[in-house]
Amino acid sequence: MKLLCAEYNASGEVAYDVIGDNALLRNNDDFYIPAFAGELSCVPQIVLRVGKIGKHVSERFAGRYYDEIGVGIRFYADDFGRRLAGMGLPAVMAYGFDGAAAVSVLKKCDSGLRDVEYSFRVNELEVFRRKMNDLPLLPEKLIAGMSEYCMLKIGDLVYCGNSFRQKELKIGDRLQMFLGEDCLLDFHIK
Repeated sequence: MKLLCAEYNASGEVAYDVIGDNALLRNNDDFYIPAFAGELSCVPQIVLRVGKIGKHVSERFAGRYYDEIGVGIRFYADDFGRRLAGMGLPAVMAYGFDGAAAVSVLKKCDSGLRDVEYSFRVNELEVFRRKMNDLPLLPEKLIAGMSEYCMLKIGDLVYCGNSFRQKELKIGDRLQMFLGEDCLLDFHIK
């Protein structure tokens, strides 16, 4: 299994990253800030589970390639990433480390997926709410784009990305993510 992640810049352009499943944080386990992370941020995201093998998938058929939906939070060690970039090195270690990608339980997809709303709370204060329709790229376009670079395999997780980033996370913060009205992620930063 691999994690296929959409990353957006400030102008909305997208790039795709592939990180290992070592980055998964499951079961609402608490997130422990790694020693190398001085500045921590996160991006709340929709997560899709690939249910069919595919390569060079047409956008028209991409909806057939995912079968479950959930929410996730990707963590970034911002200062460490800047240090790596300053040395001319890839920054993947700043966001592909153990536990850097929280994922909720996944639910079967239904036909009304585009109207699904998801939200993110920090310390019980809602800081982000969006509908799936408002993603920078809809899932079909993401899956088609990702499948141009790497083969989709059953069980792969697609982190759909987001232009919103919550900065200045600290020990003691409580993070919650909702899919509709269901709280699927609820854990603390330690």
